[in-house]
Amino acid sequence: MKKKKTILLISKCVLVVLILFGAFFGGLFVGNLYKVANKGESVNALSNEDDYPIFDGKDVYEYWRGTLNEDEQILYDEIKEAYLQFKKEFTTRLNSLTESQMRKVYLLVKLDHPEIFWVNTYSTAQTFLGNVDTSSEIVLYYTYSEEEAKEIKARIEKNYSKIIEEAKKQENDFQKIKFVHDKLIEISVYRDFTDEEISSFQNMVSIFDTGESVCAGYAYGFKFIMDQLGIKSLASVDIGNEDSSKNHIWNMVYLYGKWYNIDVTWDDEVQEGEIRYKHFLKSNEEFYQDHHMQEGIPQA
Repeated sequence: MKKKKTILLISKCVLVVLILFGAFFGGLFVGNLYKVANKGESVNALSNEDDYPIFDGKDVYEYWRGTLNEDEQILYDEIKEAYLQFKKEFTTRLNSLTESQMRKVYLLVKLDHPEIFWVNTYSTAQTFLGNVDTSSEIVLYYTYSEEEAKEIKARIEKNYSKIIEEAKKQENDFQKIKFVHDKLIEISVYRDFTDEEISSFQNMVSIFDTGESVCAGYAYGFKFIMDQLGIKSLASVDIGNEDSSKNHIWNMVYLYGKWYNIDVTWDDEVQEGEIRYKHFLKSNEEFYQDHHMQEGIPQA
């Protein structure tokens, strides 16, 4: 295992959520208030789970959805379902929604659902009747086509399935969490990426495919496996810093009645064959000495 320096881990997260959460930094908006259309296709969950092309979105711990109000949860479900079904566009059922709500909900869907690795960004298209905004059509964009995503899933499944199978053999949840933390570090190499690789490095694909990744791969890979193990976890972000090198993403995990912080990326500095645990199962007080707390995270 090659030694990986902490300074590299910190500095190379520059583009982590800028691409991953492109719409968070400004989807295409016209006006600040969106009103429901009288026509256009809305999106609903499929009655038959086998009809989903890749994942069905079930058995995923949706921590961030629980922080939203009722209207925002409606939009959350619409965005999630639209991406799961590879919809090109849909019309929201909401009566109104502000631009800031739209950006927030889009971001939180992505944090909750790392298995939807083909997500890219979105834009909105509005029509007007006189001076009245009469529609809110949301257009979706993808990192991979449906066929490409199917091929990628088939390729990475054999790798993450091995980790899940071995994790399930561990004696308790603590041992499962530690095993996954250690295994992701073992299989990974943190490295810079080319312009052509940016998209694939901003989801869980890279860490399960080539084993070369950035903090997005570590954090989403960890969240994905925790979901498969039935252990509550979330991904948390620090984005939009004036110094973009501070942009970063990590995890929290629920263990024995309490929340703890984990940063697999910053623990990926193996020295003399030993994995360090400086950012493993830490309280908020310990952890946020060198991280920035995202609004809405649990007390830990």
